[in-house]
Amino acid sequence: MKFELIGILRSIIAGKELYHKEIRFIIELTQNFAFTYLKYRYKNLHKVFLAEDSTLNELAIDAIAPLFERDESGIFVKIQTAFLHWQPPIESEEEAQFFLSRIVAKSVEKYVSELLRDSDPFFSKILDQVNYQIEKYNYKKKQLLGTVFILEDTDFQNIGSFVDTHFILNLPSDLFFDMKNMLPKVFEYLNTNSDKAAAIPLNAFVNKVKQIKAANFNFTDRVDIGGELKVESILELALKVSLKKLDESYFNKGKISQQEKCGIETALRNITIDMRDGGINPGLHKYFLEQFPEESFDSYKNNYQNIFEYLYKVLRNEIVKQIGGD
Repeated sequence: MKFELIGILRSIIAGKELYHKEIRFIIELTQNFAFTYLKYRYKNLHKVFLAEDSTLNELAIDAIAPLFERDESGIFVKIQTAFLHWQPPIESEEEAQFFLSRIVAKSVEKYVSELLRDSDPFFSKILDQVNYQIEKYNYKKKQLLGTVFILEDTDFQNIGSFVDTHFILNLPSDLFFDMKNMLPKVFEYLNTNSDKAAAIPLNAFVNKVKQIKAANFNFTDRVDIGGELKVESILELALKVSLKKLDESYFNKGKISQQEKCGIETALRNITIDMRDGGINPGLHKYFLEQFPEESFDSYKNNYQNIFEYLYKVLRNEIVKQIGGD
């Protein structure tokens, strides 16, 4: 039996109970939209979103899960609310497909921001700084085509195509040297040197700043962020703190062997390398199992997970401490 999305959406709006096959259809369609969005819009963040399809599918499921929260009457309330507020009203199957793709993109963008914040302390810190600059210059943030964009004002006119992640990552480096004036300079560049709409995708912009500032963070435009921070030295010091804890709490007390210690050290070091290059794999166990291929996932959970996750927490907390995080 072939289903039409428009019919399923109308049933949701009317509060009708869906058949199991209808629910499966809309969930699978939504997951496919999320998978494609993650794979192509964030293809440069391969350290955070692993290349193999199974992992991307898992992330896609997590990203769309909020859309299928039910209210007390069993209705998919977020889909229902979004449908009722959508303009112009949805009348055709094509419009229904576009609607679903847009609310999926919005859900994925929110999920990505949260994931990057959790996996990459440097991304989190830069995002805070960019948000501060948005407030300072009275810029606006707005969801457009599923992506959060920075706008110069609320009178933004959608003229020209939107810039994508590739465009932002290839902007001239000299636009980013002065933290105080990055956003005005990028807007000026967009307005005078391109036919693109004057709208900057937030997450891509933060990653570009991180790329430029990778060797030299200099947050001087906010009173609670000062000094010069070197990514390499921050990561190296944080790693030393974590490895010291590995020695003191586990190896010196005979809780792990020399071989286990060396493997865990390498896994932690690989995490710091990925943090430097763009964020860590959300599956911490993968770093561990790379060093211990003979171990099963069940063995990791039963024997090593608490140790490894604790050491990662020590590592991350030390990084946050050094870059002035809370």
